[in-house]
Amino acid sequence: MASRKSVWSKAWILSLVILLAVVPVVVYAALTKTTVFDTIDAWQALAAGTMAVGNAEDISGSYGTIVYIEVALTDTDAQAGCDVELEISYADDDWITFWGPVKGTAETPATTTINDAAVTAADTTLVLTDANTGDFDVVGRRWFIVDGTVANSESVRTLSYSEPTITLCQDLMRNHADSLNVWDRVDVWAVFIPMPASYVRVIVNNTDADAGVHWRSFCSKIPSLN
Repeated sequence: MASRKSVWSKAWILSLVILLAVVPVVVYAALTKTTVFDTIDAWQALAAGTMAVGNAEDISGSYGTIVYIEVALTDTDAQAGCDVELEISYADDDWITFWGPVKGTAETPATTTINDAAVTAADTTLVLTDANTGDFDVVGRRWFIVDGTVANSESVRTLSYSEPTITLCQDLMRNHADSLNVWDRVDVWAVFIPMPASYVRVIVNNTDADAGVHWRSFCSKIPSLN
């Protein structure tokens, strides 16, 4: 005769098997993310020998954040290269450097003007007065349009060139007037921010004694997972 202990063991195993057989299987769907874009610092001029402390961006509600930085060389004098860094904070206080400082490009940028009667958002081509000046006609070169309203400036990138037309890698975001100045050098960075950070800001230190620049920063954030 089987022992009482053995009988109970077999009964417990049988009960577990039955339970596993009847419990419904729960299937979890893959999470989908919501991504939002936010301008932290609009395009703005930064004079030689000055430092800009960017706006503090609240990322406390974001599951994932990437900060994008652009610095355009916009002076006929040689630029020694700006120092760019990112600071993070837990509550818009006690700022600590997380990334950088990184030295930007050191060179004298070339400049010309737009020579295109109708420059409108969504255009994929652009005509310049002299695209052969500097590197505007070089495939892959990123360059800068200084708008009359500085915040509406934008950087573009050359996909191909056929005299006198530059084809861009992406359509223009904004309308621009004819004869605006353009410059042939833009530095870009994208930095992933760790989730525990609650605030982030950009520092741009233009240590050059003579040459000014333009710069901006923006970010993409994930405020929800569904």
